[in-house]
Order: sequence, then C-alpha cells, then structure tokens
Amino acid sequence: MVFLPVTFLFSWFILKIRGVFHVKHQIIRSDFLESKGVTKLLSDYDEKFKEYADQLLWWNDKVNLVSRGVSRETVLNHVEHSLTISFSQLFQGAAQIIDAGSGGGLPGVPLGVAHPEKEILLNDIVSKKIMACKQIAYKMGLKNVSTKIGSIEAVEMTKDALVVSKHAFKINDLMRFLHDKEWKGVVLLKGNNEIEEELEGVDDPLKINVLSLESFQNSFYDGKALVEITKK
Repeated sequence: MVFLPVTFLFSWFILKIRGVFHVKHQIIRSDFLESKGVTKLLSDYDEKFKEYADQLLWWNDKVNLVSRGVSRETVLNHVEHSLTISFSQLFQGAAQIIDAGSGGGLPGVPLGVAHPEKEILLNDIVSKKIMACKQIAYKMGLKNVSTKIGSIEAVEMTKDALVVSKHAFKINDLMRFLHDKEWKGVVLLKGNNEIEEELEGVDDPLKINVLSLESFQNSFYDGKALVEITKK
C-alpha cells in the first residue's frame, strides 16, 4: 500500500474544492446589442438628464457624491451607462427595483426618469448621500423614486425584487448581504474582467450573463460590462 504525504493530500483536496467552485457557476459571455436603444433613451429624456447632471454637480460641491471636478459631459456618460440596465430582461420584468450603494443616484435616478412606471428605491449606507438623492428626486418631480438610508441587508425585498448597482459592490460582498433574502435577480455595471475573481467565496450556484459594453465604441466603455445574475 502506498501512503501519500499529508501535505500532498491537503493540496489535492484544496484543488478539488476549487474545481467544484469553478464548475458550479454558469458564466455566459456575449456583447450588448442595444447601444442604439440606449442612445435613443438618452435623446428622448435629454432635458431631464441635463437637469439631473446639473443637480448632481451642484450637490457634489457640498457632498462628495462623485469624483471632485467631474465634468457635465462625464456625468452624462454615467447617465448613458446607467440606461443600459433598461434593456435587461430582468429589469423589464421586475416589480421592485433597488439601487444598492446608489451614491449620487446612479443608476437609479436615470432609470427612474426613463421608466416612470417603475418604482425605484435608492439605498446607501451614507446618510448625506441619500439626503442629496432625496432632494434631487424631489426637485426633478420623480414621484416613482424613493430613498432609504442603511445597509442593503436592512432593505425589505419581495421575491420579485431586482437589485441594481453601478461599481458599488464586489459580487461576493453583495451576495453575502443578500444571502438570506428573496430576490429575482441582480444587475451590475462593473469591469468585464472582474467576474471570476469576485465569485470566490460565493457558495450558492449562480447563472451569470456578462454583456460587454464595448459595442458603444467609446473609450468610456473600455473594459465595462453589464452583468446579470440569477440563482441556478
């Protein structure tokens, strides 16, 4: 009988665990094909989005909502980026939409402007950011947009809830916060090459659609993706 060293057996066991980890999540990569639709939405609500950009920049001088010194043009790029979520089937079928880590209202406010029929909750742990978002939504007359201060863990969700977020969470961190909650799906705007690494430690098997946004042919979208997550 051959006896293998304990260190070898331990290393083999770790590799087996990692192998199972990589198999249990289903990751599908493709291109985002609705860039023209996003451009049309941006044009249809042009005045409202410019009003939002002005409000965001005004509040940014008082509360750090986005990078200091950011231009109006860059804010409108972020608005356009946020609107890509409009073309996710998860968004279109969602009854409850929660913008987690909303910051200055991205992506929630642009989605609220373009979809007045949708109820959107802006959530952030930083109270002064949510205070600013609440005032922005009020000034813009967005009756379908509400706010809540605190962790996403404290937000009540229905089984039809969709969580959206723009560069605010790593996947594994957000899944930990949502572990005991019912939710229909998650749509994230994040880096195209961050997905596999951010799944480390996620025990529940997930189906993940990664849609590259480089079809916009704008350097702003280099390396960016729309990421749809559902439970397998």
